[in-house]
Amino acid sequence: MFNIFKELFLSENPLPEEPDTRRRQFFREVFHSATDLVKELAKEKVGTRRYLRPPGAVEELTFNTLCTRCDECIKVCPHMAIRGAGPDMGLALGSPIIVPREKPCYLCEDFPCIKACKEGALIMPAKREEVRMGLATIDKEKCIAGGFINCQSCVIACPIIGAIEMVEGRPVIHEELCTGCGICENACLTVNNACAIRVRPL
Repeated sequence: MFNIFKELFLSENPLPEEPDTRRRQFFREVFHSATDLVKELAKEKVGTRRYLRPPGAVEELTFNTLCTRCDECIKVCPHMAIRGAGPDMGLALGSPIIVPREKPCYLCEDFPCIKACKEGALIMPAKREEVRMGLATIDKEKCIAGGFINCQSCVIACPIIGAIEMVEGRPVIHEELCTGCGICENACLTVNNACAIRVRPL
C-alpha cells in the first residue's frame, strides 16, 4: 500500500533531476548533433555533391576535418580552376572546389595546389594518371556524335590517352583511366548546348 501512495505522489511531484541525469542528457544531445553532422557529411560523400575537390584530395569526411580554408591552393592554381565554395554548398562553405562546367582541372604536371596544402588535405599522386577526382559519364541521348555528326571534342580534349575513345562513331569512357578532371565535360559544353557529359565526384 505504501508503495502505491509513493508512486502516486512521485507522479504528481517528480523529484528534481540529479546532476548525473542532466549530464547524461547533455552528452546525449551532443552525441545526436555530432551524429547528424556525420550523416550530412556522409551524404555529401556518396554523390549528392555538385562539385569536385582539387586533385589529390583525401576522402570527403577527412578532407573537411583537415582543410583549414586557407585558400593557398586557390591562389596558386595557374588556371583559376579552384575556387571557394559558396553558401549554397552547405558544409563545404569556403573550402576549395572545382566546378568543371565553369573551369576544369588541367592536371598540372607539378600540382602546385597540392604543394601549397600544408594540412595534408591534398596528397601528391605518383603520377597524374593516378588522380581520381570523379568519374565522367556520357548521356547517350544528349550526345551529338554518331550518324552524320563526327564530334570528337571530348576525345581530343582528354589529357589522358585512352581514357575516352571513339567506338563505332560514339565516345566511350574507360572508367579505370578517368581522372575526373572535367576537361571533357567543359569541352562538350562548348559544342553541345545540352552537354552530354557529366563528371560526378567520387
